Amino acid sequence: MVNDCGKLMEAWRRIKDDPTAPRPWHDGDKIPWHEPAFSERMLAIHLDQRTHMASRTLDVIGHHVGWLCERLRVLAGAERGLRVLDVGCGPGLYCHEIARRGHETVGFDFAPAPLDHARAVAAQEGLACGFHHADLTRLDDDALALFGAVDAVTFWFGEFNSFQTDVARRFLKRLSSVLRPGGLFALEVQPYDSFDREDVNEWQLHESSPLCDGPHFWLQRHHWDEDAQAEITVYWIIDARTGEVERFAQCHQAWRDEELVAALADAGLTGAVFEPPLSVAPWQ
Repeated sequence: MVNDCGKLMEAWRRIKDDPTAPRPWHDGDKIPWHEPAFSERMLAIHLDQRTHMASRTLDVIGHHVGWLCERLRVLAGAERGLRVLDVGCGPGLYCHEIARRGHETVGFDFAPAPLDHARAVAAQEGLACGFHHADLTRLDDDALALFGAVDAVTFWFGEFNSFQTDVARRFLKRLSSVLRPGGLFALEVQPYDSFDREDVNEWQLHESSPLCDGPHFWLQRHHWDEDAQAEITVYWIIDARTGEVERFAQCHQAWRDEELVAALADAGLTGAVFEPPLSVAPWQ
């Protein structure tokens, strides 16, 4: 355990001087999904069937995929052979299950370890899945050239809310461009009223976590910004072995239903229908 008082004092100063009311995206935005070591730790969380922290459990995914396949059957009149693009696919759990039910899938993410897992499972099972390393916020205007035309686009787990509104409006247009006429855009969002609007400070002790591979102190500050209609959670991780301190932050944007419908329509995605929760899991 660390016994360097100098490092602990430096950590204390950094945390003390950090804004008590941090601004979403201005005072930090994303945790490092793209870093290899972090993505390896996150992969273990994705695959852990005891938690919904990073991915849904397989039974919930199966329920969601069943809903999707039924919608595709009704819209396209086909039970097999359609093509689906999964945004932020992670380890490919949705892509694999959709492919097992007779469709072709393509997924993209920018976390390396989950993508490696997704490709390995698809190859082992001989599934009709393709995976790309790509950043949603940096997609070219011609996303069609990268992914090809699809019958459906899926974007699960409320990840849509982790982007600012202007960024989301841009990538919605790019994702819309790959949909065939009459295609389905299935977007799972965090409901506007479900955001925690109370400021909370808390700390925990962990043997390991996605943010550190050894024992550490986990301090976090949650703040709701009423003007931005967004939340930010700042994480301070103090390594108990070395005293090194790292700061991470994650933001989520709240969307009112009418704002979301307008953004979708602006991207050419019309006829929005709000479905009730598909499961009792967090962020249904």
